[in-house]
Amino acid sequence: MLDLIKALLPSICVGLLFWYVMRNILRADRTEREQIDKFYSENEVNELGVNGESDVKLTPTKTSEYEKSEHGKGDATRSHG
Repeated sequence: MLDLIKALLPSICVGLLFWYVMRNILRADRTEREQIDKFYSENEVNELGVNGESDVKLTPTKTSEYEKSEHGKGDATRSHG
């Protein structure tokens, strides 16, 4: 029985270490996403509600003829003949 425990102990330790590291990575990611959402929601409210005298104006951009053409689509299926 002691030999079995000695044989399985390294695998169990590596498994526990892997679980601990993955748990901390997922928790950090979740916390970071919550903080980013909080930051953007606070700034969105400030931009729309309080800061009405902003110099920044959002205007739609016109699409150039190049972007409308075949070359602007980013299609990489051209023949090399």
